[in-house]
Order: sequence, then structure tokens, then C-alpha cells
Amino acid sequence: MTLYAEVVLSLPVSQAFTYSIPESLSTKALVGSRVLVPFGQRIMTGFIVRLRRKKQSSDIKLKDIVEVLGEEPVFASSFLSFTRKLSDYYYSSWGDVLQASLPPSFILKSQVRVSLTEKGKEAVRKEGLPQEEKELLSFLRDKEYSILFLKRKLKIKNLSALLSRLEKKGLVHMLRDIKRTGHKKAPSVSRSEAQLEMDFSLDSPSRKTADEMASVLGKQVFSPFLLYGSQEKRESVYFYLIRRILEQGRRILFLVPEIALTQALREQFEKRLGEKVALLHSRLTERMRELEWLRIKKGEAHVIVGPRSALFAPVDNLGLIVVDEEQDESYFQPENPSYDARKGAWLRAKQEKAGLVYGSAIPSVSAFYRARRRGYLMELRGRGEKKRVEIVDDRREKGLISRRLAERIATKLKKKESILVFLNRRGYASYLLCSNCNFVPRCVRCDIALAYHKKEKKLICHYCDYQTPAEENCPDCGSRMIRGRGVGIEAVEEELKGIFPQSRIAAFATDLKREEQEKILQGFKRGEIDILIGTQLLAHQADLPQASLVSILYPETLLTLSDYKASQKTFQAISQMMRFLRKKEGAEIIIQTALPHHFSICQAACEDYMSFFEQELNFRRLMKYPPFTHLVEVLFQGESLRFVARQSRGFLSRVRDASRDIEILGPALAPISKLRGKSRIQVILKAKTKKDLDDVLEKLLQSIKVRKSIHVFDL
Repeated sequence: MTLYAEVVLSLPVSQAFTYSIPESLSTKALVGSRVLVPFGQRIMTGFIVRLRRKKQSSDIKLKDIVEVLGEEPVFASSFLSFTRKLSDYYYSSWGDVLQASLPPSFILKSQVRVSLTEKGKEAVRKEGLPQEEKELLSFLRDKEYSILFLKRKLKIKNLSALLSRLEKKGLVHMLRDIKRTGHKKAPSVSRSEAQLEMDFSLDSPSRKTADEMASVLGKQVFSPFLLYGSQEKRESVYFYLIRRILEQGRRILFLVPEIALTQALREQFEKRLGEKVALLHSRLTERMRELEWLRIKKGEAHVIVGPRSALFAPVDNLGLIVVDEEQDESYFQPENPSYDARKGAWLRAKQEKAGLVYGSAIPSVSAFYRARRRGYLMELRGRGEKKRVEIVDDRREKGLISRRLAERIATKLKKKESILVFLNRRGYASYLLCSNCNFVPRCVRCDIALAYHKKEKKLICHYCDYQTPAEENCPDCGSRMIRGRGVGIEAVEEELKGIFPQSRIAAFATDLKREEQEKILQGFKRGEIDILIGTQLLAHQADLPQASLVSILYPETLLTLSDYKASQKTFQAISQMMRFLRKKEGAEIIIQTALPHHFSICQAACEDYMSFFEQELNFRRLMKYPPFTHLVEVLFQGESLRFVARQSRGFLSRVRDASRDIEILGPALAPISKLRGKSRIQVILKAKTKKDLDDVLEKLLQSIKVRKSIHVFDL
């Protein structure tokens, strides 16, 4: 009897496609297997999610699976169930999520090359062909080309349909090849035997909390916790729990917000536990990523460390998932497939009946609210000595560096003590401005002003990386171009060098190459740099040394964002930067701001999370923001603004007809109304429960005929 397979593909659709399984492949085609299947003119990699003995309709002629890839399935049934729930929750394609779960080398793609047949060559010489057919056949006269090249070069609409028609006429020949990756020998990674360290870091209250959590984790049922406390105390509890899970013979998935933190964490695990640790992240080479994935799949690593993408590691017998620095927005992926690894960790731990520990000293408001309300909040007492913090009102200052800050920097320099200066903006200025006609250079692809990078003498778009030389004079009237509002770290570096010309000053930013960044960090460690300036990226460096003076400039820039979490982000950014103050007498923090009385800045300076939480929670309750509602943003994108607007209005009309329980905000131009050449219109839907949104969106999203992205906000 013929077997049939339901296969999901990496396509923007929610359905699976049914294929016949040839007799020769019937023993290899299993649920979770990778397969090559024909789809239109392409051969694509898909994943079997279900097998059946009956096809849905006897009238449909089904295509055969071309090939089963690999000797065994790449996905376990529990993993398929988890990824299905995740894709449904975030309205993402299941196939996209599954494809993102694998190393890139596992996804084989077909290449289609088009050439003229003898009949086609004769047809080109004759008259009577339609114009678009003649244009295409003439272009193919001397050489064969790939379909992708033809699409870019000829700009013919419905090229696939045209090629299919010409192939049926016998005028073109289409050769389909599978592009298979040839593997180079992977570099060997030498790991010296680590000297195990004894761990006496748990104090008595923390030990009590850890024992309470361990007793629940020992039952091997889904058990969530939010561990609220300092980084040092949280790490002690993490390692205690991990040891207990390893004793049970189960495995651990440890998520961190930034790739930069993974290597330092691996070294800690190997020193304190003596365990084999696997790293899984996007900066690994394609071959190294494949090897790490295979190590995890074979069970050779008991602890897996990585950023949000490590959520999809092929870990069986999972006992614990740790999501450290839970508040960090890096866990959210806005690109397709969109998901939040914090919610994903909840879904996976629940599927695997594993423990789940979120950890933070400054948790997101929604996570803290839910943990306290549902009874899984675990607080680690003893938050250490209060730091010496001063808030400087910047409104009456003339320069970028206030007199008070300059005075404190001078004092520290005399004592030869290190100084950190944080400003969360790259480049020299947010934009340049004509001193006469107010002309502002803008990106040709995005609706945004170009940022001025003085060192490179360039204007750069920080979204699409479009670059153009910075001109001294206005192209419209010829007057002098001046710096607009919104200074960056280059301007701060320039001013500090003017005030302290004898000091060694450096700036750390994403614009530098990795080698240059590492050189700056090492120089600061060795005391070769007196003042180190950086964006929030600097605060994410795992091995950044602490300083005697930490200065935070203009943190209120985050408050200008059109984001209900702006206050939370400001509080968290200040708190994160304050962590780098050296624990010694005389060490101090200066926050220089034009909003010295804003509650998020004042309470961050006081290290008073609970006061911030209560005030922010009241604001969200009043405005009906998460955690009291669920928000979904639907972002419509396309070449024609008019067509995109029409699609958004039609979508909203159908939402209104379908439900009265959904509040609609928009449609409106997105904050950046044009990005990478695409016009963008956003619609925000607000409902009391996620189910209210699901009941409407699961059907209506399929009717949208333009490119779209869907972002779910409930954290």
C-alpha cells in the first residue's frame, strides 16, 4: 500500500503539502526526516511531520518525494510538537521555524538553469512571437542563465509562468540541479584539561532558595521559576541546580542574550563542573555549527550554551532550561521567523516536562508581575551595598560634558584610575543640517536621516548601511552643513580629548572590526586606556573590567521611542551600565541627563526596582498595555504605498467584522515609513486575551496579499 507524507516547507503558508512516498524510500521516510520534494519549478528541502495510508482526495495526482536526506530523522516528535506551538503562537511559518533549527548546510536548494532548445533558436529567427517571449529567448541566444539572474536582469513580471509556457512549447530547456555543500575539514579545537574549582559561593539564604527549587525540579515535571537577584547570587544558584540535574542524567540548555557571553560561560562550566559544553550560535562557521549540532544530537554534550537560536538545539532528555538576563530584548527576533526565546523556552520546557529558570536583577515588568501573581517568584536577598550615584541636570550646560563630570574625571585621572563613559548612540551626530535652508541628507532607500560619522567622513544609514561621502556644503544652497541634534560617541570622544589632551582615550562601537574591539578591551584591561567610551554594546562585553568612575550620558534618548516599554528599557540600560562600577571606596557613578526627575532615571539611580515596578505597572494598567493585554503588530510592506495602504484598510475591515473584542490602532505609517525601499504601514491590535487575537488572525492573515511581518508583544 502506498504511503503518503505531509511535508512542511519554508514558505509563508500555514499548511503542509502531501506527497507520495515511493516504495524504494518507504523504510527511510519517517516523521522528522528531511526530504527533497518538487515544488513548482524548484526542488526544496522539507520535513515530514505526519505519515498516512490514505490521501485526502482521490482526484488529486500527487508528486513523489525525490530523496530522503540522512540516515535518521533530524527532529524528534516532541520537538516537532514544540515548534508547531511556537509557530502558531507567533503566526510564523512552521517550515521557517524548522529550517531555522538546522545548520545551514542541512538545507539543500535546487538551481534551475535555462537554455534555448534547437526549436527555440529557430523561433528567435522567425517573426510572430509575443514581445516578452521574444525578449527572453533573444537574451538566452548565446548562453544559459539561472532563473534568479533572469529575474534580476530582465524585470519580467510572472517570469515563472512565462518559462513554464515556453518549456511546454519546447522552446527552452530547464535543467534542475541540487546544490550540495562540499565539506572542508573542520578546524580542530584543542581544549586543555580544566582544573576543577571548588564552589563555596552559596550563602545560607541562597542555599535555602536553591534547595526549594531543586526539590521541585527533582519531580521531573514542568516547573517554572523567576530568580530575582544579583548576577553573582544567581550564578551560584544556577550551578547548584545544574549539578542536581546532571546527577539525574538529564541535560541543560542555558540561554544568554548575547553571543559575546557564550565563551566565558563555557569556561565557567568546564572549570566548575568539568562538563563537556557545546556552543551554538550564528558566528560559528557553517562547518563548526554543523559539528556542534551533531555533537548535541549524539548526546556528547550535556550542557548547551547559546543566544536565542540555541533554543532549537536538538537536546533530548532535557531537564532544565535557564534564561539568564531575562529582561534583555535580544531574546526577541523581529525577522522571519519572528519569535521570543523567553516564551519559546516556556513552551519547550512544558513540552519536555523540564524545569525553567528565568533570571534577572531587573526583570521585565510583565515577567515579574506574572511570577509574583502565579507564585513562582524566587527572591535572593542581600543586594549588596548601594552605589554612590549622582544625577547631573544637563539643561543648563553648554558642552557635551558637564562641568561636574569634567571635574570628577580630572580627579580620577590624577589618581590614575580608570573611567567608563556610556552613550547609546553611534557615530558623531544623528544627522547633518544646512545652516541656511535646513536641508537634511536622507537615505535613498529608507525614510530616515543619515547619521554623520566624522572619522570616516561619511553619512551612513544605520538600517540598510547605505553610505555616501559627507559634504561640507549644502547641495541645495551651498551653505555650511552643521551638526544636528543627537550627538554620538565620536563627538563625546572629540570633546573629552579637547578637555583632557594628555589622556589616553578610546571609543568602542559596532563600527569597529572585531580585532579592533578586542584590542581596545585588552588595552583598557592593561591600563593603557584612561577613558573608554562606548555604546550599550560595550556593556554587553563579558570581560569588561570595572572602573572607578562610570558616567552615563543622556539615557533619556530611549524615552523618545514610540514604545510602551521605553521607561523599562531606560531603567534597565542604566542599571546594566551601573554594574561596571568597581567595588572600592570613592568609586562613583554620574548620570548626566536633561530629564533628571523622570521616575525611570531616578529609581535606576537609587537601585530601587520595586518602586519602578509599581509605578510602571500602574501606567500599563491605566493604558491597557501588557501584562494586562496582548498586543500584535501587523506590519504591511511593499513597493507601492497606495497598494499597501489599501491592503491594510481591507484587513482592518475584516478584523472589525470578525470581532468586537479587539481594539484597533491604525492603520498608520510605521515610525520608519520606508525601509530598504519598501513602504511600511503598521496596524496594532490589542485584546484582553491571546485567544481573542488567535480566533481572528489565524484565518485573516492568510488573506493579506502583500509582504507582512507579525510581531507579538506580551512581555
